Amino acid sequence: MHLAQRSITNASPVIAKQTLRHLTKPTTTTTTRLFKPVAVSTRYQRWYSVLTETPAAKIYDYKGIKEIASHPEKYPDAVLVDVREPVEFNDGHIPGAINLPFKSSPGALDLNAEEFQESFGFDKPDAEKELVFYCLGGVRSSAAEELAHTFGYKKRGNYLGSWEDWLSHENKNKAA
Repeated sequence: MHLAQRSITNASPVIAKQTLRHLTKPTTTTTTRLFKPVAVSTRYQRWYSVLTETPAAKIYDYKGIKEIASHPEKYPDAVLVDVREPVEFNDGHIPGAINLPFKSSPGALDLNAEEFQESFGFDKPDAEKELVFYCLGGVRSSAAEELAHTFGYKKRGNYLGSWEDWLSHENKNKAA
C-alpha cells in the first residue's frame, strides 16, 4: 500500500472518506489555460500544471541577435538576458547582455526595483521591454523565458542557439 493511502486509511472514517473522495472525484470540468488534463482511467482525470501554455515567445536566430547586439540604438526596447551563472558570463557573453542567473536567482524578475538593484547592481528591466533570453544551449533560457511571463513580462524572446551558436558564428566570421 502506498504511504499516502496508508495514512488516509488510518485516519478517522469521516476524514478518510472525504479525503479519498477529494482525491478520486470524477470530473467533467473543461480544460483551463493553466491546467491540462491527463487521463488516468475512463472515469477519472488528473490535472497537472503546465507552464508551456503561455503565449509564445519570439524565437531568435544568430542574425537577429547579432543585429540587436551590433545596433542597440535601433532596438531600445530589447534587453539581452544571459541566464548562465556569473562564472560562465564572465568567461564571455554577447555584447550588451545583462546577467540574471536562472539557477541561482530564479525569482530575480519578481524582486521589487530596490531589491533588484541591490542584488544585481543595475536597474531591473521594465516589464514593457522585450527580454531576449539565452544561456549555453537553450535549456535554461527556455525555462527563464517561461518564468518571466509569470512575473508579468509579456514581451519575451528566446535565442535557442544561445552562447554555443553565437560562438560558432563569431568564430566563423573571424576565420573568414
